[in-house]
Amino acid sequence: MTTMTAFGFVLAGVCVLMACIKADRVRTWRSNLNPSAPDIPDSAFVVARITLLVMAGLVVYANVQVMALSD
Repeated sequence: MTTMTAFGFVLAGVCVLMACIKADRVRTWRSNLNPSAPDIPDSAFVVARITLLVMAGLVVYANVQVMALSD
């Protein structure tokens, strides 16, 4: 396995971990940094989670394809 493939799998794992962070924790971090900012709706978190999981899936798919080509 090449370094680039390993980096891709790590990147996919980070995307999945980011998708697993709870919305309340993000809202708390955000209110600590900028208390006057408007609240983020739940739909934004749903879209972000879907986007991160799709990106992770695409990275894994691309890495598997690269591993198949390198044989």
